[in-house]
Amino acid sequence: MSIRIPAPLYAIGKKIYMVLLICLLLILPVFTATAADYGRPLETEGPTVVKVAVFVLDVDEVSNVSQSFDANVYVELHWQDSRLAHDKPNKITLTLNDVWHPRIQFINQQKIWPTLPEMVEITPDGEVVYQQRVWGAFSQPLELENFPFDKQVFTVQLGSAGYSPEEVKLVPDQGSRTGIADQFSLADWDILGWKVDIAPFAPSIGEEAYAGLSLSIEAKRRYGYFIIKVIIPLFLIVMMSWVVFWIDPKESGTQISVSITTMLTLIAYRFAVGNDIPKVSYLSRLDYFILGATFLVFASLIEVVVTSTYARLGQLDRARTIDRRARILFPLAFILIAVESLVFRFGL
Repeated sequence: MSIRIPAPLYAIGKKIYMVLLICLLLILPVFTATAADYGRPLETEGPTVVKVAVFVLDVDEVSNVSQSFDANVYVELHWQDSRLAHDKPNKITLTLNDVWHPRIQFINQQKIWPTLPEMVEITPDGEVVYQQRVWGAFSQPLELENFPFDKQVFTVQLGSAGYSPEEVKLVPDQGSRTGIADQFSLADWDILGWKVDIAPFAPSIGEEAYAGLSLSIEAKRRYGYFIIKVIIPLFLIVMMSWVVFWIDPKESGTQISVSITTMLTLIAYRFAVGNDIPKVSYLSRLDYFILGATFLVFASLIEVVVTSTYARLGQLDRARTIDRRARILFPLAFILIAVESLVFRFGL
């Protein structure tokens, strides 16, 4: 036996149900809201202090071409949020998006991969601890005028996206978790030191700066590879071009053959070392040295053409005089180029 509800009463009940459902949907966010919905903690009392620990675990590659370095970086943040205080004896764990956080970003990242989950730990008194480890490429404009005898500063720049220094204050945690590893995987760099600075970051000139902090590593390039693989072979190629000054101008065919062989050897050398030299729009000191050596090799070829012409015209004595002078002038010119580029410029 079924009970039939009168139509007017059914309509009234349906309306009451809809009203209750709408009220429930309106008040539900109030009960489910977290600290993330209320803005930063104690925002009326000044900036929120966030302690930042940055530790560079490793730097395994520096790219002169892409102006970047690959690093393994650990970051730990601490801040106080009394709204998250609890009565449990141990720390509780929440997802990062369930609490207010300073939205820390690696400003100079190119492509990085986080290795820890986006979680925070909260102590009973409301202290929030966030830990993350990332690995990847960081952009770094390099000053390569003195390459390969240069020093560089590699920086990991952190920024609090959307928060000015008056809203969030990033302060370095000078404990054991801040610093760099004792040894990196870099085979061609010596680490000279590191430092942490409070460094607000402005996206562009005239825009308001975000709260920021940076860890900088100063390093010096080991130039032994370039001396052995680049500079010494070039010395030998240039000296090979001087052999023509000891060949009698009557043997013009032999002189020209040696000069052309030297030029071809130099061209092959330039292709071989091309990947080891930074591709920048300005000339480094090594570029000046290589360019000066190239001009000398080309000049020796011109000298051979001149002396061969004099010998063919019967002016053999003049050709031999030019060769004798070239035996002194060309080595002196090369020594001046080498000293200017490799000693005075580089401060060796």
